[in-house]
Amino acid sequence: MGLTGSFLGMKDRAARRLVCKAPAQSMAKFSPFKFLQEVRAETEKVTWPTRRETAITTAMVFVMVAVSSIFFLLADQAIRLMITAILNAVR
Repeated sequence: MGLTGSFLGMKDRAARRLVCKAPAQSMAKFSPFKFLQEVRAETEKVTWPTRRETAITTAMVFVMVAVSSIFFLLADQAIRLMITAILNAVR
């Protein structure tokens, strides 16, 4: 048996070991009360932004939207002018 055969044999043995050791347990019970307790505990760990931080972040988003709008307006106009010039030159 060559190298390939021994490798395949190892793969088969490993797969059999995984199948044989699979637990025969049923799924855990779902408890809505415990779930809500865990959600509340995780929510308490969150660092919430202050009103000032939220206002600053919102203002930055509006500024970036305005800057992006102007950029894409200029880029669109430049592309329109180039396409128009190319089509007029071809005629």
